[in-house]
Amino acid sequence: MRTRFFAVALSFCATSAWAQNDPEVRGGWHHYGGSLAGNRNLSSASITPERVSSLAPAWEFQTGDTTDGNEFGGRPSRFRATPIMVEGRLFFSTGYNRVFALDAGTGEELWSYDPKVDFSRPYSEMFTSRGVAVWRGRPDTPLSVACSARIFIGTLDARLIALDAATGQTCKDFGDSGEIDLSKGIPRYRVLDYSVTSPPIVMGDVVIVGSSIGDNGAANLEPGFVRAYNVLSGKLIWAWDPIPREPNSPGAETWLNGAAAETGGANVWSIMAGDPERDIVYLPTTSPSPDFYGGKRLGNNAFANSIVALKASSGEFIWGYQTVRHDLWDLDLAAQPLLFDFTTPEGTVVPAIAQATKMGFVFVLNRETGQPLHPVTERAVPQTDVAGEQTASHQKFPKIQLHETDARPLKLWQFSEDHVAACTRMLKDVRYEGLFTPPSLEGTLLYPGNGGGTNWGSMAYDKTSEIAYLTVNRLPTIVKLIPRRGFNSARRRGTLNGFAAQYTSQSGTPFGMARRNLQNPVNGLPCLEGPWATLVAVNLNSGDVVWEIPAGTIKGLKPPADRWGAYASGGPIVTAGGVVFLATPTDRALRAYEGKTGSLIWENFLPAGAHATPMAYRHKGYDYVVITAGDQLAEGHGRGDHVIAFRLKAD
Repeated sequence: MRTRFFAVALSFCATSAWAQNDPEVRGGWHHYGGSLAGNRNLSSASITPERVSSLAPAWEFQTGDTTDGNEFGGRPSRFRATPIMVEGRLFFSTGYNRVFALDAGTGEELWSYDPKVDFSRPYSEMFTSRGVAVWRGRPDTPLSVACSARIFIGTLDARLIALDAATGQTCKDFGDSGEIDLSKGIPRYRVLDYSVTSPPIVMGDVVIVGSSIGDNGAANLEPGFVRAYNVLSGKLIWAWDPIPREPNSPGAETWLNGAAAETGGANVWSIMAGDPERDIVYLPTTSPSPDFYGGKRLGNNAFANSIVALKASSGEFIWGYQTVRHDLWDLDLAAQPLLFDFTTPEGTVVPAIAQATKMGFVFVLNRETGQPLHPVTERAVPQTDVAGEQTASHQKFPKIQLHETDARPLKLWQFSEDHVAACTRMLKDVRYEGLFTPPSLEGTLLYPGNGGGTNWGSMAYDKTSEIAYLTVNRLPTIVKLIPRRGFNSARRRGTLNGFAAQYTSQSGTPFGMARRNLQNPVNGLPCLEGPWATLVAVNLNSGDVVWEIPAGTIKGLKPPADRWGAYASGGPIVTAGGVVFLATPTDRALRAYEGKTGSLIWENFLPAGAHATPMAYRHKGYDYVVITAGDQLAEGHGRGDHVIAFRLKAD
């Protein structure tokens, strides 16, 4: 592990870093999304469009957690974490599930913890860990009291671990000597396919955790339980299953022929949001298993693909709002919900929740009732011709739509003759009738694909301007259903229309599945014209787009492709001074934009691509912006273990 310093290094004092009387110490970035509301907002107004040019490198830390994949079956390491900052310390996890604590002013390592995950095993979400959560007891409790502040990390091998924030030692009074085995009590548990890849959420004295489930292997997979534990003892407080198993459960009528009894998934792998005042935790749920064939789970399938509100203290169901009925496209809710105050045209303030989706939609709801605050229309959608399948006849289309939905002629990018020929071959006989075209035996184009729209980068919100910022990716996917009798031979060939593809069995159904992104396999470039990824500013009150600009670049492309953006994994943050930050992986850049106009006002190039969302905080008279840069160590993309801080003297 190495730390590099820029300019004048600040002195480190462990005691002062935890002082309770310093107002700047209390103004940290305490949660993965900046706050429980998920607003990704730095309350300091010092970073303004006028002053951001003075933002300069402060320090850089390298974790040492990297691999090119040679010893892990060709899987290179990934670094996708967004740190949190509490009382002068940064806490984050690496793809190895190791946890680090750094001094927020100098980047010096204070401690590290290794849960010793066995990486000789090929986990389905190899090297994925987006961050940690913190619980702080009484502020007047001295840190000499062990575990008076606790860091929680979920692991790829399905453990929830509590660490002493001061020392990095496990809190022995939590669970079994500091950890809980999350595999216990999970029916049909699979050791490599049931993990935790996102931080839990802490509300009061309860830590709430979801799970990541490898969801294309079969119809009958693990249930997506969300569970809450006491932060001190690790005692289970409640468990909630998104799929209504009992006939009298809310939503049970949307599962036909007893399908809810055996179906798995609908889990919460992404980041939850919370409203402590109302004692509500908001869950973004995923699709039921398997993703691309639903003949074994007929019906609309509540509360999969839904925003669900539960009582944080008890797990009591309050409401659920489904964004996709009977999902056949892997359109799980990957973005953290955003809590904000919605102002009606009459000036009434309503507590609201906004949910960005993979379709490029944003649903805006009353967070107390789940009722839409903008119009949502019901539209007839294309229907399936696959035996045993039954498509939802209508889907929901909200007012805020940031991706095309209609079946328009596809515009192939005329990059070269060979490029057009390869993409044309890939699309041969593929069905496409707009958004929600169901998977087929011929092959179906999903546009946006399951990696499109807004992913775990989520949204940032500026309450002064009432504008939300989010990235929208436009990456199409081709999915093909393969009858069971021919699946094994097709998988051995490993191609889809002559090009390499991913094959998954979807056991327990009549069909296996093949899929690949609609990209030229030779040069990796997109087949369709752009834009490929954009950063969008939306007024959540009116539902209007304020501006839209490219998110990142692909180096070396000529106009107009140089203005079509590139895939962005992480999302934006915003400062109270009106500056939006976004990091992009393809061009290895961290950029700042003026929040009102989208104008580029600052940029810094990174030693590796960033697949994470930045974070920011104030510490000892300075404002900091921090990004983890951890591109995959493939194709010369650079060492993927950097934590990089930029600093600006506060007003």
